[in-house]
Amino acid sequence: MAEILCFVGSYAEPSYGIAVVGIDPAAGRMRLAHIERGIERPSYLHVSAQRRYLYAACRREEFADSGSGALAAYAIETGGRLRFINARPSLGGPPCYIMSDKEESYVFAANYHEGSGIIYARREDGGLAENGQKIQHSGSGPHPSRQSSAHLHCLQPDPESKIIYAVDLGLDTVLAYALGSGEKPLRRLPQADLREAPGAGPRHIVFNQSGSRAYLVNELHCSVSVWNIEQPERPLRMQTLSMLPCGWRGENTAAAIKLSEDGRYLACSNRGHDSIVFYSVEAESGLLSPHGHYPSLGRGPRDFAFVPGGEFLLVAHQWTDTLLLHRYEAGRLAVEPAHILSLEQQPVCVKFL
Repeated sequence: MAEILCFVGSYAEPSYGIAVVGIDPAAGRMRLAHIERGIERPSYLHVSAQRRYLYAACRREEFADSGSGALAAYAIETGGRLRFINARPSLGGPPCYIMSDKEESYVFAANYHEGSGIIYARREDGGLAENGQKIQHSGSGPHPSRQSSAHLHCLQPDPESKIIYAVDLGLDTVLAYALGSGEKPLRRLPQADLREAPGAGPRHIVFNQSGSRAYLVNELHCSVSVWNIEQPERPLRMQTLSMLPCGWRGENTAAAIKLSEDGRYLACSNRGHDSIVFYSVEAESGLLSPHGHYPSLGRGPRDFAFVPGGEFLLVAHQWTDTLLLHRYEAGRLAVEPAHILSLEQQPVCVKFL
């Protein structure tokens, strides 16, 4: 079975960068293949659908006048080596999220601290166009320290890329934008907004394959919500479930949310409880049923991903500088990790080639 390559983003200084890790599915082991150095704070990554380009949300001093945040484009070469193409400013601090639309005509990023987003057209060579469109959120929520202003955490397109959902932790709202064309492709679509409970702090969003259901992880309330968006301009929240075991009272914040390859299970990560919680997905309704909590076996599981092939789950632990490879089967993790890999810098994002 061929080795699977994974790019690992981090809160790294320029001397470190993006780690490239090889996973051997047959042996259940990992190795550090190499490090793409000189990339500062590559906190979130996106690999294009054709696996030809990688986009990094990062920091670049050439954009210091606008906050040093950047979207950087790289060509992916043999063995996961990266060749820099170009970079454009995020018009804020280092972004926390980066993504493209289905057709890969645009690349967009979220500026958490500024409550803003930026979208650039993608050039034929994979690079980013000169000018982009900025969106700015305003307002606040009830949490005194985490919601004093807008905090855009994620920009995610629906499966057909007709709507871009802007998940704002500070506003307890997912703001909807219709995606068009040209230099300013985003247009507000307020009737499609998803409004969460006050203080919930929505963080990330994923969709089922048909795009009829959206699953939203709420960082502050440590909950996951199911939304019916079959008619996008008439959204309906169907369900909200806790991510924590009954009776647990420790400090915790929710982080990542992912659907399994077969769409039968939804998984979310807890930081504090340090666990991965699984839910089974009812095929017809899309509603969730709790399926179990499993220790992540590290501290601060900020991100995780199902390894292609469906036999493993890879977890990035920010607070213990480790990647853990867990054996996975039908919404369950093995008691012991298959392999642990220590890294020099805080791993916060994992994306497969």
